[in-house]
This record gives sequence, C-alpha cells and structure tokens, in this order.
Amino acid sequence: PPPRRLRRFATDGESRSLAIFDLDIAATRSGWLLTALCLAYALAALCLQPSRYLHLAQSYAQPFIFFLPTLLAAGLGLLALTFARHNPTRFMLDMLRQRWLGAAPVILLFFLGITAFTTFKIAIPEIVPFYADRMLAELDLGLHGADPWIWAHSVIPEPVSAVIFLGYGNGWHVQWFGTLLFVAFWNNPAGRLRYLWTLALTTILCGTVLAMALSSAGPIFHDQFYGGDRFAALQDALTQNDYAAPVHTYASYLLTAYASGRPELGGGISAMPSMHVAFATLNAFFLSGF
Repeated sequence: PPPRRLRRFATDGESRSLAIFDLDIAATRSGWLLTALCLAYALAALCLQPSRYLHLAQSYAQPFIFFLPTLLAAGLGLLALTFARHNPTRFMLDMLRQRWLGAAPVILLFFLGITAFTTFKIAIPEIVPFYADRMLAELDLGLHGADPWIWAHSVIPEPVSAVIFLGYGNGWHVQWFGTLLFVAFWNNPAGRLRYLWTLALTTILCGTVLAMALSSAGPIFHDQFYGGDRFAALQDALTQNDYAAPVHTYASYLLTAYASGRPELGGGISAMPSMHVAFATLNAFFLSGF
C-alpha cells in the first residue's frame, strides 16, 4: 500500500519512521544522480582535452594534499574548542572516524569537478572566441550611468581596498574550500545533498555553459583583446593604488598562461558570469541558514 495509506493507520512514531525511511531513499537516489552528473562533467572535460585535464589534475593534487588537511585541522580545532573544550582531541578524532567515509567521495568529486571546470574555462576562447565585452560594457554603462569601477573606486577608501584585495584572493579561497569541507563532514544528509547539488549546478551551468555563451575577458583585459583604450583609466587607477599589486600579479599570470597555451593552476580567462560572486553568494545563502 502507498505510504499515505500506511501513515493514516500508524502511530506518530511509526509515521516519523516512515518519513525518515522515504527521505533516505530519496537522498540515496539523489546522491547517485549527483555522482553521475559530476562524473559525466569530468569525463566530458577529459574527452575534450585529455592532456590538459590530466596536467591540471596533477597541478591540483598538491594543494588538495597540503591545503585541505591544514584547513580541515583548523576547522575541526575551532569546532572542538567551541563545543568540546574538556576533550578537544577526542572530539576531532571521533568526527574524523565517523565521517571520513562519507566525506572522502565528496572531496574526490570536488577535485574531479574543479579540474573539469578549469579545463573548460581555459578552452572557452578556443570554442567561443571572446565577443561579449563591448556589449557588457555598454550594458554596465547604461545601468550605472558610468563604468561601475568608477563608482567602486570613488566610494571605497584606498586602505579599505587592501582588505578587499586580500579577501578576493586568500579569503575567498578559504571560504570556498572551507565551506565545502564543512558540508563534507556535516552529519545532515538532506542538507548536504541540497548544497552539493547547488554547488554542482552553479559550477556547470554558470561556470561552463553560461561562461561559453557569454564568452568575455572582462574590463581588465578588454583593451588587450579588443584594442583601444576603453578601460585605460581603470588600469591607471589600479596602478596608483598601493594595495593593488596582487591584481596586477594575477592578471599578468592569467595573460601569460593564455598566451602560452599552457594549462596552469587556476588558469583560464572568463569574466561573465563571475564565479567569485557566484560561489560567495551560494555560501552566503547556505551559511545564513544557521
């Protein structure tokens, strides 16, 4: 008989058990579908650019081996000091013992996915040459009455920009990887699957599908790819900012990697949509639920 009919004659405790059982079945099916989607995404990147994908996998292996355990230890240590000050070491070991089997596949799929994401990102101008920057620049101008960077530079004091540049680089990576680790070790199957589905769809739809459809280099590379001096004033403003050195360093890194054609760690030029904004927004929605 259908679950609804069963629940009509069941006690409250039996009803809750049936609901949990149904949820577990749905979560299992959803988990398998998510795994299949991530593997298909990785396989598509591998088939499209096998040598590039394998090279990037080797490049990403090192930060995953060293950075993720360090971040995990810091996160577990913070939780232990917050919730188990009487015995933080036991808390950390128990957490690892209870969740490592569930967390390992999540981290592995994330590794395969980020490698595929970078593979596709590097390939964007080869598949769809940059074309959308002039259109997007005029849209920005029409929406804001001026280029948005002018508003940003006029509102934000230069010392504050140091915090922004730091957050855009190191801080952003910590929140990206840190939230993923938290979810991997989170003992909430339904919440974990919901976040991972959203992360996967954000990566695939925004980071690959839309990025190819709106192939663009962004204001900082506009003049190099399209000629002219449309954003020369932006370059001057960044040059005059004493805290903007990381921006120039990373921009030069991306441009050099693009010119050489080498698949570099974190490489690929793609400005629209912004995955910095997408992942930060996703994590803001997720964390605001606590």
